[in-house]
Amino acid sequence: MAPPLTVSTVSRVACVVGEEDTLSGWRWRVVWLGLCLGAVACGDSEPSPQPGDCEATASCENAREGTPDAGFPGSPGNGDAGSPGNDGGTSPGHGGTPPRGDAGTPPRPDGGGSTPNPAAVGETIWLRHEAQPGEAFASSVAASSDGQALYTASARGSTGGPHTASGSDARFVISRFSVAGQVQWTREFPLVASVGTPPEDVWGRLFLSVGPTGDLYLLTEVHEGSVNLGSGPLSGLHVSRMTPSGELQWSSSFSSIPEAALALVASREDGVFVSVRATYPYSPERQCSLMEGAIYRLAPSGEVLWRTRVGEPQCNGYRADAVSLAAQPGGGVALGGSFFGVLQTPIGTFSSSVGSPFLATLYPDGRWSWLKAFPQSHGEVTSIGLSAKGTVVGAGVLRGGEFSWGNDSLGEARSFLFVAESTGAPRWAKSLGRTEQPVVAVEPAGRVVVAGLSRDFPTPAPGSTDPIQNPHLFARRFNLEGKLLWNRFFIRSGGPGELFKEQVVSAAPSGEGNGNTLLFGQFSHTEDFGKGPLTPVGTDTFLLKLGPGPEF
Repeated sequence: MAPPLTVSTVSRVACVVGEEDTLSGWRWRVVWLGLCLGAVACGDSEPSPQPGDCEATASCENAREGTPDAGFPGSPGNGDAGSPGNDGGTSPGHGGTPPRGDAGTPPRPDGGGSTPNPAAVGETIWLRHEAQPGEAFASSVAASSDGQALYTASARGSTGGPHTASGSDARFVISRFSVAGQVQWTREFPLVASVGTPPEDVWGRLFLSVGPTGDLYLLTEVHEGSVNLGSGPLSGLHVSRMTPSGELQWSSSFSSIPEAALALVASREDGVFVSVRATYPYSPERQCSLMEGAIYRLAPSGEVLWRTRVGEPQCNGYRADAVSLAAQPGGGVALGGSFFGVLQTPIGTFSSSVGSPFLATLYPDGRWSWLKAFPQSHGEVTSIGLSAKGTVVGAGVLRGGEFSWGNDSLGEARSFLFVAESTGAPRWAKSLGRTEQPVVAVEPAGRVVVAGLSRDFPTPAPGSTDPIQNPHLFARRFNLEGKLLWNRFFIRSGGPGELFKEQVVSAAPSGEGNGNTLLFGQFSHTEDFGKGPLTPVGTDTFLLKLGPGPEF
């Protein structure tokens, strides 16, 4: 990996935009080259529910501050997606290193801002940055249901990317933080190369989610070596469960064929869902190695309850990848990603000669509930989340075509944000402009913060200029009606930016119930996250908590 660029610190500000995004600039496109063997044609899934089936029937903006607008599952509360057609748019356990103490930016004296300043607009309440040798990449951030414990999973090595560590000194890192951002413990798990394998060839991927009881679920995938979480070396694909104090309870090798890790989420009923990409052995009859996407549900004990294919097996690299999962009330799961070739399911079939976005939900027993696919679009749903009532919020990217959702058609968007009722009925969609790999954090009441890397930097910026329009990390908050409340940019110096080295990889509500949001990612240039200029050693991770602003 090339050494980090030397940059000079310049004056920068955190820019806040309080109206609809009207930013403009030159059009940036990425050309993707792939082998396209199929013809574009599309089927359809079950008919969309009628408007009367939708649960979002009125605005909840005037609800008493702090009251969940959507209620909880089974409660009569108001809908959480807005009205259709609205124009607003302790002991660390075994197998790892002892816990380390606090490091990085000190928390605020007020203990983390559990009562946000009503005058703040996307305020950075606290920031964590721990400079380490090598390259560090974010994997996941999650909070306990009471918001009193925060967890991050990251990967470190000489090379890597989001969720991934590789090369010499590769390791997985799990940390627990207090509500104020103080490190309570950190565990490191080195990746050990197999006998006869050069150390630089070992690599692995890591995902983390927190269950309703506060236990941690980890999805690990290690190649050309192994990792020891506390019960011996693990190679290949495993799900593991840890206590909130970081002690390993069990590890399960749930897969019998070669499968790659794509996503993980804990069920709201306990247990965990896993998304994988499976590759079967070479078939002389088909003259290919068949591939497919699949979703597993594992019990709290690690037992496999079911496995559901995301499309039928295909040749030539065609498949469906569910790269994001979200747990539904009642024990189901929502999934989003992209499909290549034919996406064939019991409730609908779609075809595309390029990677096209899709979104779906599964019942608790693994049967398909509903499916929405967009074969006219070239892109991917990159992140999804759900409200307490099961309303689905998703974000994605477009590399060609248009994204049509209900009454909204986003023909010029390079990325998008959209909302679906729990029944799959469309509510609204918004353009996110020229954005890369957006991720969402959805509150129980349905409000959303979307974050990513944006090339729509405002010009002129208050207090500074950016004549070459370098991309910057951002966070935007939308209310229930799809109205943009604020648009926060984290200004960086140096460039050009490299994808995967400047990225918000994971976002989540803080669990406190006050609208605070956690952002976890990595950066490789001097950047201002709201606490002054911060310069990384190489590629470093950052964790920050944002306040909700005055309209919570």
